[in-house]
Amino acid sequence: MNYKIEQKLNEWSYEVEQENLITWSSVLNDPNPIHLNNKTVKKLGLGDKCINQGPANIAYILNCISSNFKNYQLIEVKNKLNGNVFSGDKIVVEGKISDIENHENFLIISLLLGLNTQNQSSVLLTEAKIRIPNY
Repeated sequence: MNYKIEQKLNEWSYEVEQENLITWSSVLNDPNPIHLNNKTVKKLGLGDKCINQGPANIAYILNCISSNFKNYQLIEVKNKLNGNVFSGDKIVVEGKISDIENHENFLIISLLLGLNTQNQSSVLLTEAKIRIPNY
């Protein structure tokens, strides 16, 4: 496939459900009540719904990459969290190719990705580098 700088990726979307936060808390051994009890979130003045775990948000970014590139190898990922994703949020991850290094048997593709919710843009910004075969 031919890739171009500034080429947009296909978006990846998902609706965050409270059951997911419970599962992530278990997997991450993260009993922080902001993920499990909306009363704690309210008490802290952070909103009225439970807050999604940061690693889950990064996983959504990786899902977008995986849905756009088959047989890729993740080389680097840098994340900047600018807000929170809450239980019930509809998220959309979008991105584009920012650079391409052409090698004999592979490409190194640099990506810029953003995770948006219905209430906030750029909740998470990510720079990633992947390696894919160059057929």
